[in-house]
Amino acid sequence: MRDRPPKPALPRAPGGHEARLVFSEGVSLGRAITVRELDPADEGVMHEVLSDAMAEHAAGTITTFVRYRGKHPRRWFGQLYPPHCEPRVLGFFFPDGTLLGWLTVTTSPAAPGQAVLGMIVREPYRDAGLGTAAILHVIKHLHDITRDPAIEGVFFETGEGNRRVLRVARKLRAAPAGTRIDALKGGIMMLQFTSKHDARSTSEDNGNDDTNHQRHAAVTA
Repeated sequence: MRDRPPKPALPRAPGGHEARLVFSEGVSLGRAITVRELDPADEGVMHEVLSDAMAEHAAGTITTFVRYRGKHPRRWFGQLYPPHCEPRVLGFFFPDGTLLGWLTVTTSPAAPGQAVLGMIVREPYRDAGLGTAAILHVIKHLHDITRDPAIEGVFFETGEGNRRVLRVARKLRAAPAGTRIDALKGGIMMLQFTSKHDARSTSEDNGNDDTNHQRHAAVTA
C-alpha cells in the first residue's frame, strides 16, 4: 500500500500574526509551539475548524447548529463566522507542522470592545496547559491579532459545570460578565467572563490546565 501524500500546509493569513507561544514554560508538551494566523478564506482551514467542531459536538463537549459533513465548507463556515464578525483563525503548531488545535477571534455586538474567543485543542495535546497559554497569548498580542485598537479585552463563556474552564478563568483573573441559557444544551447555564488587555496576567500562574469554552464553534481543550 502506498503512503498517503502529506497534507499541504495550511496557508497563513496575508500579513497575519505569527509568534512563539507566550508563557510556554507552563505547557508540558516538550516542544516549541508557534502561533500562526491562518487564512480564514481558505477552504482547507475552514475544513479543519468545522471538522473539529463537529467532532466535539458529537462528543457532547460543545453545542453548535452546524451540521458539516465534509461538503460546502465555505457555506457552513460563513454561517458559523459571518464576515461581519471579522474572524481570525490562529493555529498552534509544532516545528514539524503538526496542528495541535486552533483558536478563533471574532467580534460581536453582544460584547462591544471585546474579542470573542472560541478554541479547540486536539485530544492528544489536552491537559498540558496549552489552552491557558493560548488565551494569555491572545491577551498579550491582542491588538496585533485584531488590528483594532478599540478592542480592550477578551470575552469567553463556558457551561456552569465546566470546572476545567472555570479554573482557567480564575488563573486569568477574568471577571464575571453575565449568564445566559443555552437552549441547544437543554437549558444549561452558560457563565460569561471577560479579561482586560493586560499582559500582567500571570506567567507564574500558568499551570497545566486547558480550556473549554462554548461560544460560536465553542471550545474544548
